[in-house]
Amino acid sequence: MARTIIIICLTLVIAVMMALSLFAGHVVSTYELPTHQFLSDRGRDLVKLVKKAERNMDLDVKGPYAAEVQTIFLRLRGEGARVPVAREGNGGGMTSYGDTVLLVTHEGRVFAAHSSNDIHETSIKTPDNGYDEYVRTSEMFEYQDYSHADVFRRYRYNDILYFETPGGRGLAVSYTEFDGDAVCYRNAIAKLPIDEEISDVDQIVAEPEDWEILYRSEPCLPLKLERRAIESHIAGGRMAFLPPSTIYTANGDYHWDGVRGPEAVAQRPDMDYGKVVSIDLKTGEARNISSGHRNIQGVALDRGGQLWTVEHGPRGGDELNRISEGNNYGWPLEVLGTSYDGSPWPLAISYGHHDTFTAPAFAWLPSVAISGMTRIEGFDDSWDGDLLMGSLRGLSLHRIRIRDDHVQFVEPIHIGKRLRYVHQHTDGRIVLWTDDHYLIFVSAIESGLFKEFIDRYFEEKGYNAEQSKKVREALDGCAQCHSFEPSVAGITGDGETLNLSQVFGKSIASSDYRFYSSALSGKGGRWTSENLEAFLADPQGWAPGTFMQGENIDDPFVVTEIVGLLEELTKTNE
Repeated sequence: MARTIIIICLTLVIAVMMALSLFAGHVVSTYELPTHQFLSDRGRDLVKLVKKAERNMDLDVKGPYAAEVQTIFLRLRGEGARVPVAREGNGGGMTSYGDTVLLVTHEGRVFAAHSSNDIHETSIKTPDNGYDEYVRTSEMFEYQDYSHADVFRRYRYNDILYFETPGGRGLAVSYTEFDGDAVCYRNAIAKLPIDEEISDVDQIVAEPEDWEILYRSEPCLPLKLERRAIESHIAGGRMAFLPPSTIYTANGDYHWDGVRGPEAVAQRPDMDYGKVVSIDLKTGEARNISSGHRNIQGVALDRGGQLWTVEHGPRGGDELNRISEGNNYGWPLEVLGTSYDGSPWPLAISYGHHDTFTAPAFAWLPSVAISGMTRIEGFDDSWDGDLLMGSLRGLSLHRIRIRDDHVQFVEPIHIGKRLRYVHQHTDGRIVLWTDDHYLIFVSAIESGLFKEFIDRYFEEKGYNAEQSKKVREALDGCAQCHSFEPSVAGITGDGETLNLSQVFGKSIASSDYRFYSSALSGKGGRWTSENLEAFLADPQGWAPGTFMQGENIDDPFVVTEIVGLLEELTKTNE
């Protein structure tokens, strides 16, 4: 309740200030006064203030996470717990070491987990990323005109990866690295060998100096006067391993795009930014294999070894790309999006199209704010081989089916949290890392529970064959549009299917179903026995204009029994 009141108050304050800003903006825009852009920027800053307040309140919710969600083919259960962090921010990545999930947070702390009830910090200290040196540099007089405040929250470790090669095994960590002597920053990857005799992650003890630098992007970028001094949330840095000894990674352009930075580095062949990179673990040799990328946050290989990436567009145009060596994917000269204020992207050479450079295999319009991505194997036959991507703005997973190198479909699966990373563990479970620092283990759960409930219910009622046939036929008709599978407290629905497993006694049209008719949404009251019986017997007569289709149930016995069944089903699931 307190959270709601705070958000309402903040929203009212922001609304008033936005209205004043818009009025003033209209005046200065009409008369071409120099403060027009300033007011527009302040408006965006106010919106960000509300979002930040919401995020900070979310961080105070420290209880466990438990929810179920119905997808097209599967029903999923997620159980999670919050991982402690000391510094505000988000980012990080996951990998599996044997039967253990390893998580690196944005701060560089490494946690080991086997379930939501078994999470602990390891003795693995990550390599120094220069964060403290950057803080000291930001306090120097000569850098006081640079924008530093938001950099601290966004400065991060990007990923962690376990690898096994013919020459040995180890961990790799990617991160933004600040060089205090040269006052510049870059992407870096360091590796940590793991001795053969080590069999458990808790046996690994590592200090920052134990890591060996495998890769550094070139050149080292100077601090930026435009927007933020370092925009490390545009660093990319996610990794994928291709046996026997290749790591694929991607360098974001750190907003050096010719609009928010001095130049468009993604189109410069002599710079490693805005590129997909192949690194040989044996030799350390690195080469850029594609260009024209903005901020790749998901890197995955399909069953055939084909590399796929997902990257952020600006406003619109998040992309799924099939990576082929030598291809240029267009950023920042082509994008299926616009500037954040809705105006055309200023560098676009084919506005609203992608005709010149390699086009994406799929684009999300509007943007879903893509994040980590993995390939699914051994989870369920209906999902195996698919790519699974997280999204931030959409609070969802996206299951991507690739067929003959083309996207057959993308299924959004609402989770209700900003998903920063998606990983499949060695035991088949899917593990999610969220922006409010929850580690969530996801499993497929057995369907058909309603059938078991029906069989038991009919047996207890003592129906004869004719009665059983009548009720089952009526339920089969209902199941053409509705779900009866039992849910749990905290269930997250997809909003597409009206679930009847807990409808009895509830307020009419009160579930998360998105397509209620105005006839039902404006009806009021509760689904009592009387209301349910009247509705099932004559939907249009009881609620004229309802979307309820099919024949009326004209057998009073069947109507009464279905209502009784719904009442018992609700009691069972509460």
